[in-house]
Amino acid sequence: MNTTENHQGAPKGTSDVPVVSVRGIGKVYPGVVALADVDIDLRAGEIHGLLGENGAGKSTLINILSGTVRPSAGTISIDGAEVAISTPRDAQDLGISTVHQEQSLAPNLTAIENIFLGREMVAGRNRAVGILDEKGMRARVRELAHEFGLTHHDINVPVEALGALKQHVVQIIKALAFRTRVLILDEPTSGLADHERLTLFSYMRQLREKGISLLWVTHRLDELFGLTDTITVLRDGRLVANVDPADHTADSLVRLMVGRSNLAAREDIADGKTAKGYSGPRDEVLRLEAVTRHPRLHEVSLAVRRGEILGLAGIAGAGRTETAMVILGADRPDSGQIFLHSKPTVIHSPREARQKGVMYVPEERKTHAILGDFSIKRNITISDLRRTAVAGLFLRGSHESETAKRFVGDLGIKTSSVQEKIRNLSGGNQQKVVIARCLFTNPDLIIFDEPTQGIDVGAKAEVYRLIYDFVDRGGAAIVISSELPELIRVSDRIAVMREGTIVGELEGTGRDEAASETSELGEQIISLATRGAVAA
Repeated sequence: MNTTENHQGAPKGTSDVPVVSVRGIGKVYPGVVALADVDIDLRAGEIHGLLGENGAGKSTLINILSGTVRPSAGTISIDGAEVAISTPRDAQDLGISTVHQEQSLAPNLTAIENIFLGREMVAGRNRAVGILDEKGMRARVRELAHEFGLTHHDINVPVEALGALKQHVVQIIKALAFRTRVLILDEPTSGLADHERLTLFSYMRQLREKGISLLWVTHRLDELFGLTDTITVLRDGRLVANVDPADHTADSLVRLMVGRSNLAAREDIADGKTAKGYSGPRDEVLRLEAVTRHPRLHEVSLAVRRGEILGLAGIAGAGRTETAMVILGADRPDSGQIFLHSKPTVIHSPREARQKGVMYVPEERKTHAILGDFSIKRNITISDLRRTAVAGLFLRGSHESETAKRFVGDLGIKTSSVQEKIRNLSGGNQQKVVIARCLFTNPDLIIFDEPTQGIDVGAKAEVYRLIYDFVDRGGAAIVISSELPELIRVSDRIAVMREGTIVGELEGTGRDEAASETSELGEQIISLATRGAVAA
């Protein structure tokens, strides 16, 4: 393993013995090798990046260290002594805490209550009969809360009232309040605005200064440079390399993640220019005219045609997802008109939207899209079970399986069987199953809300390909994304929202990979989204 220089001047651990040492760790599920013979060392006062495509084994390694998954092989040592981590409580007692990508806080409880949930401090020696020591709990977190930017008000209101960044901070404080030595951060910047990401990075540096070891998973490679001390790369469940970030670029890390031959193929997919092939009539699929939904939407007007990708841009709270909810019938407009295929229509529910050819890929995959305990095939066909039933009454398992196998093959979903539970898949493959569910209904329009959030560069390219293939067959797509390069690259047109209304419309690049790297269009979008007018 390469030793790394600390580019931020943070103190490195004084001992040569890692805080955590993993040797030959492996995990085998029926028919799937999720992890095989992986070694990794986590040292005090170090930010350690963990990279790999979805399905590379990152989540499995994190779950093993967190105590939610037991390894099939290998050893874990703390300060050189071998340990067994069988439960999350074991991990916490050993000083290992995890901030998962999906928030694990109880939304109706305050920050204080969340931090001490299950580990409450009580007054008196007998915990069973003692009363809650609220003063002691508050005193323990007061200094940490102040240090990480939480006010007295923040820690005393339900966490659902806090923004994404402050919710992350609550989870970090929850770890620090119980003498954490290793903090695992799984995609912590997912869903954060740029200024919030920078704030989180400053907090991560503070943790490093305290001598805490951070294991950090991110799909945004630009975040790594100047912040990480070491990077471990996994591919197909195996260790590829432990590297010094100073010796690499984003491109070279991608090559380590996907392999040189795979990278070339995926770059061809991501380019997409040769695949753009819809030549049919460009009739209008959807049009909104002055749609208002109080208090979030105000006279929203937009349109999308067959063979077209309309991007929706805007900062958090601009009204993009709210617009999608109105189109889907989850929210009823107070005024204005919706047209499908140039005919005025009223959509009363998402089910009615599906019946009228409108489908939705939601932003929150885990909570709003997948059925974790259901099989892959059932997650695909559940949007219209009648299509796999006899006389619309009895499910035909064989037909359902064949249908699912076709989508698994066409969409490149990595799995050993369509019977496998979807929760066992990587994030990128789960997203492809959700898209397969939409395609199964033969829709005219699919709304993609943050379609590549939390998935890696290789899976992103594959999701782009699926969107392109859909519109090239005559579908229409609306893509909502907070990543400007992504939105610029995939969109034919971009409608910019600000404070619940459309403030401008710009031409996209129509899948031009090179054009997405230019700044002029991005500056125009930002200007519209923040000030409501394009800067001269």
